[in-house]
Amino acid sequence: MGKFMKRLAICIALILIVGCSSERDEPPSQSSMKVEFGGQSFKIIPLYEEVLDYTNEAMENTELNTSGEYYSKVTQPFLESASHEGASLTGGLDYSTYFSPTTSVQALNEQTGELLKKQEEVNKAIKAALTKSGKSLEGENKTIYVMPVNPDYQNIQNEMKGVSAITVSKDVIVLFLSPTYEKEMLEYAVAHEYHHAVFLENQNGTGGMNLLNGFIFEGRADSFASHLYPEANPPWSEPLSTEEEKRVLEELREDSDSTNVELYDTFQNGDWKKDIPKWSNYKLGFKIVESYLRHHPEASMKEWTMMDEREIVRGSDYSELVSD
Repeated sequence: MGKFMKRLAICIALILIVGCSSERDEPPSQSSMKVEFGGQSFKIIPLYEEVLDYTNEAMENTELNTSGEYYSKVTQPFLESASHEGASLTGGLDYSTYFSPTTSVQALNEQTGELLKKQEEVNKAIKAALTKSGKSLEGENKTIYVMPVNPDYQNIQNEMKGVSAITVSKDVIVLFLSPTYEKEMLEYAVAHEYHHAVFLENQNGTGGMNLLNGFIFEGRADSFASHLYPEANPPWSEPLSTEEEKRVLEELREDSDSTNVELYDTFQNGDWKKDIPKWSNYKLGFKIVESYLRHHPEASMKEWTMMDEREIVRGSDYSELVSD
C-alpha cells in the first residue's frame, strides 16, 4: 500500500507539473490600453487574436488560406474597430498591402503567440513613446493598432529591427512587430508615425502629394523622431555619399512635381539601374529638413511641422530644388 500511495503521489505531482507548464505556455488574452494626458487620448488596440483566428483556421485547412478568409478574420475586424473608435481611414495612406495572407502560416501563428506574451512590455514602450511625442507636439486623439508582421516580409525582421509601421490617416497608426523587435526602434517608429498623423490633421489627405513633398514628409518625421530618440539608429540613418546625393538630387530636381507613385518607389526601394540607393527619400528628406532647422533655430516644432514644404526647401541649403 505504501508503494502504491507513493506512486500515486508521484503521478499526481507529474500531472500538476504538466498542467502548470501547459498553462504557462498558453499566451494571455490580448488587452487594449488607453493613454490620456494633456487633453490628448490614445488607444492601443492589439490584433493578435484576430491573426490567430486566421492562422488557426488556415493550419486546419490550407484551402482556407485565401485573401477572402484573411479579410474576414483580420482586415474586416480592423475596419470595424476603427469605425467603432470613430477613426477615419480616408485621406491617408494605402494599408492594403500590409494586410494579406502569408505563405508561412505556422511561423505567423508562433510569432503571434510570442508577441501576446510580450504585449505588456510592447504596450509599455508604445505608451512611453506616445507620451513623449504628445508632449513635444500636441495633436488630436489617435488609435494605434498593433499586430504581428507577416513573416514573408523578411526585410522587416532583418533590416528594420523587427518593426514596421504605417500612418493610415490622421486618426490611425498601425504597428507591425516581430517578436525580435528592438525597443528603441519601436519607440522611434511610434514617434515617426505620430508626427505623420499630426501633419495630416491639417491636410486634405496625401493623394496629391508630389515627389518633393514626399521627401519632406519623411524628412520631417525623422527629424522629429531623432530629436526625441537621438540614440536610435533606423536602417536609413546612414547618409548618402556625395556622389549618391548628387544623383538623387538630379532625379528629384527633374521630377519634383511628379505624383507618380512608381517613381517615388524608386527612391524608397532603390533603383540599381539609376544608381539610386534604397531609402533615398528618407536620407535626403532628413538632410533638407535638418538644414532648414540649422538656419531657422527660432522655428517651433509645430511651425515647421505644418509649414509648406517649399518654404522648408527655400530656407535650406537645397533652395535650388524650388524655382519660385
